[in-house]
Amino acid sequence: MTRKNKNVVIGVIVVFMVLVMAAASGYAEVGKIGYVDLKRAFYEYEKTKNMEEDLGVLTEKSEKERTLMVEDITTLRDEFELLAGDAKIKKQEIIRGKLEGLQTFDKNTRQELLSKKNDMFKEVIEDIQQIVEAIGKKENYDYIIDSRNIMYAKEMYDITDAVLKRLK
Repeated sequence: MTRKNKNVVIGVIVVFMVLVMAAASGYAEVGKIGYVDLKRAFYEYEKTKNMEEDLGVLTEKSEKERTLMVEDITTLRDEFELLAGDAKIKKQEIIRGKLEGLQTFDKNTRQELLSKKNDMFKEVIEDIQQIVEAIGKKENYDYIIDSRNIMYAKEMYDITDAVLKRLK
């Protein structure tokens, strides 16, 4: 190899090494990263527990009301079996109306419970989001990620406890 070729090869190698080192240093500085176990934050948040209690009370109240409606229909059906003629036809119309009322009650109750659950979920997630953003800004995080989308992370990056502490 001639001296000129050696200098070219050495020059190319030096440029290559400089580029590799520059690229490596650029990739090495990832920034401050944290993650939150959103499911844990959601279910350990006191507000969630209170809202779930309220939903439980509403569900129980609806179930009791529905049970009374079903018992009423059962009683009417028992009476229906003992009747004949016009009285039987009238009783059948009453039963049909009660069954329609029960179906409407079931539909409305399901919609109301679903709506309340959605409102609860939205409100709690907004609270958690605000806390995560506040922690991110205050503690100079570059990224805070929901742990459901992480395949692996060191536990040292988990800030869920800090989020829960601030939620309380």
